[in-house]
Amino acid sequence: MPIALLFLITFTGASAAPLLMLPLESDVDSNISILWENSVMQLLKEAALEPKKIEHGHFANCENIECVISAARASGAGGMFRGRLRANGKDSINIRLRIDWLAGNSSPQTEIQSTVPLAWDEVLKSGIILKMLSGITGKNSDIEYTGSRNSYISVETNPEHAVVMLNGNAVCHSPCVFSDSGATAQIAAYWHSGDHLWAEKRAIKLGGDTARVFLELKRSYARTEVRTNPDKALVFNTDILSVSSKPIGKIPYKMQGLPGETQVRIFHKGYNDTLITVKIDALEKQIQFVELTPITDPQRIYEQDLFVKSRAKRNFGLGLLGGSAGPLTMGIILCVLGQDDYKKARTLKNELDQPWAQGPNFKAKVNENHKAVEDGDFKTGVGIGLIGLSVLLAGVGFSMSF
Repeated sequence: MPIALLFLITFTGASAAPLLMLPLESDVDSNISILWENSVMQLLKEAALEPKKIEHGHFANCENIECVISAARASGAGGMFRGRLRANGKDSINIRLRIDWLAGNSSPQTEIQSTVPLAWDEVLKSGIILKMLSGITGKNSDIEYTGSRNSYISVETNPEHAVVMLNGNAVCHSPCVFSDSGATAQIAAYWHSGDHLWAEKRAIKLGGDTARVFLELKRSYARTEVRTNPDKALVFNTDILSVSSKPIGKIPYKMQGLPGETQVRIFHKGYNDTLITVKIDALEKQIQFVELTPITDPQRIYEQDLFVKSRAKRNFGLGLLGGSAGPLTMGIILCVLGQDDYKKARTLKNELDQPWAQGPNFKAKVNENHKAVEDGDFKTGVGIGLIGLSVLLAGVGFSMSF
């Protein structure tokens, strides 16, 4: 099947700045959406548009697309790519692609809509992806492509329904067929149940014919160990750091999970906190090294010192809050035991008040009664003191924590 060469770019400024690419909105099978996203991403790369995939929550403070576009322009992006897939009957999909070009003060839009086959092999044969992208990014052109042609890859696994990855990106569930235009491809697959992972991978050469790959999955203990210079940095999730942020680990930090990419934030006093992308392989244990950059701006140094002191104060306050539980529990227990002693003393006193109690054991019971009262007074006094200490610790801890 002849494949047309992708377009010439009308907006020359777009090649110098990244084109932010939001995930496609879709109500069709997630595997189909992933195939469309990966193919679009690859073609945009070949067009030198420097696509950069972001999530819908990338601009968390924005509540509408106008705010997102404004924030993207402020970040230096050359454009914003977005699209939508909607089911149209059993055999086709309605697709709309749009780019908001962000160079300059205005935001011109280019958009294209079409109805395409649902079956992925029919999409590839029709060349509709190439035609749609050439229409949305510049001009339609129909120049013969002289580079390597797409090769089909058929993947089967044992067990079936494993996630299949092409060059580190999930594309489908086995068994499945997809295409790639490179000379070689890294095919991996994984299947998981709870915390257990089974995986396999293989590098293959691609040619004109369909490459068939069978992967027998085996138990995988793959993980990536993150190290930094300097070491002993703290690891947080990707949220913006705040006083209430809780670290999820400390460097060196071993990350286990499903193959692919995930992000964490690295924090070390005196250095810029760094958001990194961690790659987890399907089978191999890896080490990822991060060189942290020192903070040189005095204002930033002051802000970080204030942040560190606030965290230390809050953590100490939380420690006091937690520590107040021990004295409170012990104080309550002693007060209860003191009441038992008082009860015992009352029982002895009632016995001593009886006429028949005057006997050889009278003096011993009087002493036992006095001792029970003294024990009750001591335990109750200490218990009340511990409860008071607990209240004091809780109050100080609360004031330091919030």
